[in-house]
Order: sequence, then structure tokens, then C-alpha cells
Amino acid sequence: MNKLFTSIILASGLLVTSGSSLYAAPVNQSFDLARFRYQIDSKSVFHNKNVKEKARLNSLVSSSGTTLKAESKNPDPILTLPAANEVGSIDAPNNQLWYYTAQLDYIEIPPHDDVAYTDRVLQEYTFTIYDENMKEIGVIKDKMEYAENEVRTVLCELTPVVTRNFFNTDDKLEFMVALGVNRVDPLPDGTFDYGNNYRTLVYQLESKNDQGYNKPIDTYDDLVADVVEGAPDGDSDNFYITFMTDLFEPEGDGTGFWDFLLAQKVAINIYGKAIDEKGPRRIFEKIMPVIQFAGDQQDVPIMISTRRGDDVVYLIQEYALPFYNRYDDPMNDDMTQREGNHLIVNLYTASQTGLTQFSHTEIPVVLDTMNDENGNPTALFSYFSVGNLGYSRDILFDAPGASAEKPDFVVTRGNYQRSTDSIVNSFFTYNNDGSLKNTLCIYSAGAVDMGTIPGFGPQTMFVGSDRYGYVYNFIDLYTGNKVCTVDATYYYDDDSDPELLTVNCARTPAGDSYQYVFEMRYPLVDDDENDIMRFMYLNSDGTFSHIENVNMGHNVVYAQSYLSTEALAPHAYSDNDGKAYMLLIKRGQETGGNVEELMVADAISEKYPSGNTLLLVGPDDNGVLASIVPEFGADGSDGRLFVYYYNDTDRKYTLDIYSLPLNGDAGVDSTVLDSTDIKTEGSMLVAKGAIKVYSLDGKLVAEGYDKVEFASLDKGVYVVTANGKSIKIAK
Repeated sequence: MNKLFTSIILASGLLVTSGSSLYAAPVNQSFDLARFRYQIDSKSVFHNKNVKEKARLNSLVSSSGTTLKAESKNPDPILTLPAANEVGSIDAPNNQLWYYTAQLDYIEIPPHDDVAYTDRVLQEYTFTIYDENMKEIGVIKDKMEYAENEVRTVLCELTPVVTRNFFNTDDKLEFMVALGVNRVDPLPDGTFDYGNNYRTLVYQLESKNDQGYNKPIDTYDDLVADVVEGAPDGDSDNFYITFMTDLFEPEGDGTGFWDFLLAQKVAINIYGKAIDEKGPRRIFEKIMPVIQFAGDQQDVPIMISTRRGDDVVYLIQEYALPFYNRYDDPMNDDMTQREGNHLIVNLYTASQTGLTQFSHTEIPVVLDTMNDENGNPTALFSYFSVGNLGYSRDILFDAPGASAEKPDFVVTRGNYQRSTDSIVNSFFTYNNDGSLKNTLCIYSAGAVDMGTIPGFGPQTMFVGSDRYGYVYNFIDLYTGNKVCTVDATYYYDDDSDPELLTVNCARTPAGDSYQYVFEMRYPLVDDDENDIMRFMYLNSDGTFSHIENVNMGHNVVYAQSYLSTEALAPHAYSDNDGKAYMLLIKRGQETGGNVEELMVADAISEKYPSGNTLLLVGPDDNGVLASIVPEFGADGSDGRLFVYYYNDTDRKYTLDIYSLPLNGDAGVDSTVLDSTDIKTEGSMLVAKGAIKVYSLDGKLVAEGYDKVEFASLDKGVYVVTANGKSIKIAK
């Protein structure tokens, strides 16, 4: 088990930062520890930072956008979590996935005195834990305890991992709740100092007070930033948990702005499991000035944890010296980059007795001014970091010439341009001794990870440009070699019009090689006015292979697909042969506006000439779609699809969980209908009682009693209802 700082790490391992402020260092005046809290990365694959970055890159490549709310024969969710203020999954013992709901009870304080808004103050919280079969494990319930200077709760989350034998040795389940509370402290001059207090409370189900509330067995005045599980220690779990806390430790006379910046620090404390009644043991401590954080001190992990075989490996990085030269006026442009600085990258292996350092690398931090054609500098700062491109994948243990003890690193250099208030990234590989090994891409517009293909090195698609337009350069990270280049505007044969390929791209195995799969920018519209999303497959050398099509139905205003190597694996979504795809669709309504729908569908094929919709869900009584998270099984089976809904009226979430792959026979097939309730006889639909036929955009197109003629209907996909059941047919 290995989790990331998900507030700064991308869901699928991407890539670049943009839009950073000129005042990168002064931003640290309001350093927020909550950004580093530990979470399972459950952000929607359609709304995470990865997708936002792809949207930004697509807007560079082209300014145009692409692209049923109907009852369909969807599979039933295998599990549904009841409506709650929060719902989610939690890593449990024996590699199980459990679930939880949270009920947060507030009192509302109406506007009063000089307060012009209604304040909501948390009074108590209840977390209900369920096992993988939705059997209730137990409840964590407690009252909020506010200190005298605390006013409201801004963070109340169940840390999504269950431990045993970590905080004590009694073999009972342990749950952690992260709390963040606004504080207000009066100052001698009559003003106030505002901030947040953070703490982590540890509970066991059995530990209760006289009022029936759970009683914390331990409390920490910091937040859990990382949890990693090593190889089992006999029959015992083998967790390592990192707590982080912010410190203010003045240096010098403590009066100037520079002293104020130097005083802001973060303590990293890594704990091993309890071996006696004294509880967890701190096995590593490091205090790091925020102004020496790697990268731009805002968007880069200061610590990366990973599993390598049975070993738990930590990477900790920082600048050797404060990144900037001393400056004392935060309102003036007197920030300059310090010369002679280095990025320090240290690697450690963990045991329950401590961390052992096995690698030390110093990488020169040199300003690249990016002079324009007139020789004028355009970049003020050059930030250096490891992990910006692929998190732990930026540690290249298996690169040629590297070793497990002396790995290479992917290093990102981000040049800050004041004129555009943005960062332009370049990517390199460095040897373990700090020397430059390969230049991967200079001044990249962005980058997309290409997933892992057995037998081939890790690969990234870097977006570049030439005088003809944008190009996609596929670079092997081990060798630095350019594998192939694909024009964003692609001619797949001599007679074709050019096709625009989006940056939404992934690799998928093909025979003894692999292919690239691109979502194509422009959809087609068939004779029945169905909108068709298209995917172009290119061979590993960039030559054209084929195009696959997915029928999205009518009135599609915009659509995007989720592409990854795992999502393109056989039977990832469907137990039918051939590829299936997951799409998020905005569909126009006759009454105006759009609704957002999730579609999982087989591609159009000989078996399914009109396509085959496996799942189609949208707004319902539970609210609107809020988050969509697929988790694929290792062998193409036993996956899960998490679909979260949010009801704005009662501010609650509901979670439906589907089993992957979906049953292919649940979709559209004109020859396979419900075996007992609705049948076909020639050109007639036959069922007992009333029969209604709807188009995929919800229009009633035919109806009858016992029999309905459908020969006169246009070609397309329809929903038939009878006897309280709904099926779909293709004509």
C-alpha cells in the first residue's frame, strides 16, 4: 500500500505545473498544512488536475470543442452507500477495500453583530464503516471539542486507512480522524492573528466514554501526510505513518520579512508501529524551512514514498539553501534567484528501527533566463524538482547504467515567466552523481504519461510545436530517445482530410508491440443524427492503424473519454470482445441547458452495428454526478467503478459501486432481448400489456398493447418498456 500527497499529485501520474505566481515565496506566508494531508486519490478521473491539464493543452492545439437521458437497461450497482455528508472508500487489512459514510452535524448561527453570513459550526461527527460486502463494521462518533481560540471546523475527514498494532499492540482496528479548526488570536495592538489548528485523533471501535461517544486512544497535533505498508512482519501489519506539522521558529532578530520567511518550517516525523504500551516510535525526524522546499515551494512533494519489492523507500528533497536571495519587501519586485544552489535528493530505506540513507545526490540549480530573439531575458526563476513528471516513477531504478542503490532521476526545471505569469517546464534525466544524463524535452507545453507496457521502457508524450503547428513527441525516459513524432493535425492516408488529435492519449499493448490511442477532436454525426466519438489507433512508429467509433446518442454538446493503459486493457469495462470506452457527456435538453451523464459503451462493431451501451447514468433522485473513479482488476477482472452523486439541497453524497467488467449482454442487441417479458416476432415487439418505445433522447416514438410494430422506425437505438422493465434494441 502506498499513497500520495493527493492534493499535489495527479491521479494518473501527470506531469506539469502552470499558472504559478510571481510571488512564489511570499505565498508561503500562508503555508497550509492541509494541502499535504494523506488521502486516497479518489478524485474523479474526469475532473482532476490531469484532466484540467489536458484541457489546457487541448485549448492550445485547437480552440474548438468536441462534441439520452433515457431509462436504459443498466446493471444494478453491486453496492450502494446511503446518502451522507461524505462517502468514500478506505484501505483495510488483508488488501480489502472497505467503505464509509460520514454524518456531520452542525448548528447554524445566523448573521449577527458585524457578521453578515450564516456560520455553520460542527458539533459532532459520525463515521460508519462498512466492509467490502457493505456489512457494517462499526461506528466512530464523537463531539467536537473547541479550544478557547477556535471558532469553526474547516476539515473533518476520516483518514482512509485502517491500521492494527500501530498505535498499540492489542490487535484492534484503529481509525484516524483529521481535524482542522479556524483559530483567532487577539494581538496586543488590537488586531487579530488568524490561522488553523490541526490535529489527528485515533479511535478504536470499542473505546467509548460514559456518554456513548468514542474516546480517542491517542491525539497528535499534526496531520497524517503519508502512509505506506511494507512487507508483512510475520503475522503482523507493517505500516509506516508520516505526520507533518508546521512550525514557526524565528531566526536572526526575527523582525524583518526575510526572518519571517526563514521562520516558517515543516517537521516531517515518520513513525513505526508500536511494540509495547508506549505506542508508535518516531524513527525519523526532519525539520525543513518552507523557503527551501523543492520546485516552486508550492506544487511539488517534499517527500515521496514507494514500495520496491519488500523495501519501503523514501525520497526527501530540498534546496541546500533558500531558493531566493534575501529580500525584505514583499510588495516590490526584488526577488532574485540565489546562485550556487543545489537540489539535494536523498533516498532512504525504512525498517521499524529507523531510516537508512543509501543515496545522496546534489543537482546544480542554475537559472535559465530563456532569452528572446533580442537577447532579453524572459524567465526570472528556474525551479528544480523530482516528482513533478511522474511522482515515484521519476526515480529510475532500472534505467541503463543505474542501479537499485544508485538510481537516476527525472528532473523538472520550471522557468517562471513574469509576462505570462506561468511556468514553462523542461525535463531531464540526471545520473545519481548529479551530472546531466539526457535531455528529454526543452520548453514543453505539457506532457502526458504513456503508462507501463511490459517489455518497453517508461514513456512520456511531450507537447511541442514547430512552424506548422503542434507535435506530439514520444520520449523513452530511460534512454532519452525520441521514439516517434506525431503531428497533432494528422493525415492518415493520401486522400483523407486532416484529423485533429487531442492530447488525450494512452498506450495499449498490441501483439509484441504497442499502439497509441488518441481521442479525436471532432465527432461524426451518422444518418440518424447520433453523435459518434472516434478514437484513432497509431502503431508504435506513428503510422495509422485504424479508427474505432462509439455511439453517444443525440444532442451531445461536449464529451470526453477516460484513456489509460489500464482502461484500454481487454475486458476492463466489458466482458465482450473488443474495446469498450468510458465517456463523460454533456447532453443538451429540449427544455434548455445540459445534463452530465456517464456512459460506458462497446465500440461499434459487426456484432453491434449501432454500438452497445453498457451503462448510462446521469442526474437522478440522488443528485448530479460528482465523481467517477474506476479501479481496474490486475487481470482484467474484479474491478470496481465508483459513481458518486451530490445532492445540493441536503448537501449529501451517495455512492453507487459497479462491478467491472460490466455484463456485455445488458446492452443493445436487437437479437437478444429479455427472455420472458419482451420478445420479437418478425417486425413486432411482443409483451403482455402496454408497450412503449422511446428514442435515446427520451421521446416516445411508438406505443401499443401486447404488440408494437417497429419496422417503420428509423435506424438507431431505442428503449422499450413493458411490465415494469426496460430494455434497449438496435434497429
